[in-house]
Amino acid sequence: MKAKLFLLSFSLFSFSLFAQDDLLDLVEETDPKEETIYTTATFKGTKIINMQSCEIPGAGVMQFIIMHRFGALNDDFMYNFFGLEQASTRFSFDYSINDWLNVGIGRSSMSKTYDGFFKAKLLRQSSGGKNMPISMVAYASMNYNTTRYIDNLPHYTTDRLSYSYQLVVARKFNEWFSFEVTPTLIHYNLVETTTQNNDVFALGFGGRIKLSQRIAITGEYMLQMPNHTYLDPATNTEVNFNNSASLGVDIETGGHVFQLHITNSRGMADPEWVGRTPGNWFDGDVYLGFNISRVFTIKKPKRAEEPQW
Repeated sequence: MKAKLFLLSFSLFSFSLFAQDDLLDLVEETDPKEETIYTTATFKGTKIINMQSCEIPGAGVMQFIIMHRFGALNDDFMYNFFGLEQASTRFSFDYSINDWLNVGIGRSSMSKTYDGFFKAKLLRQSSGGKNMPISMVAYASMNYNTTRYIDNLPHYTTDRLSYSYQLVVARKFNEWFSFEVTPTLIHYNLVETTTQNNDVFALGFGGRIKLSQRIAITGEYMLQMPNHTYLDPATNTEVNFNNSASLGVDIETGGHVFQLHITNSRGMADPEWVGRTPGNWFDGDVYLGFNISRVFTIKKPKRAEEPQW
């Protein structure tokens, strides 16, 4: 198991190192005297809804994110006071060490999961002196589930660990439309049955349609290949988890980005929403929620005109 995890980690870092050189072949050299213009605000937040976007805060900027999901619409929504009595939350802090590397920690209430993550820019969309058609970001997280076991079996500390690896490939097509594709691998150290896979491969799609200077419509979909399963206690059979699908509205208010959305994923840690979403839109398993992000400039940039996003 340790060897397998080492190979996964080594593969990600190797790809990060070599992808930049290989993909630089896509860069079209034009007039070297012409200024390179880098694309900004492909997305307004570092997350689309649950999915990572291609954005990271500027160097020296710390970000605090609150993610909140109310109870499901089909779970006695009014009786549970609009889902407030069954709410789940996630808090995270992240900091950009420089313009291309961001690190952070988080905690999710649903499975009492702590996580640590990093996000690194590999390519940045640009035009002018150098033409790069896409932005590319590598992301990885390690997650530690602290939920108490209900069985009497012996467990190792490593049984609680899971890992997420993502490559975010995004493009801002024009001032009002952005789109990204996110190949994803989730590894669970422990699964329920011997027939379940420890590895879940998925392909994410996310987009943003800008309506005004401060408002945008967002959407995302994470396709599992194939679906991860869980043991249904009622029938004692394995049932497929569902693909995560979400729709939202971004509202920018100065230093805040306020994201309202509906989703079938109540969990917010990567292993929960990517591979373990039991909710089904057609059955009413839909959760209202919001994300709020706030940035703080810890270290001022060398040049005041440099963008912070």
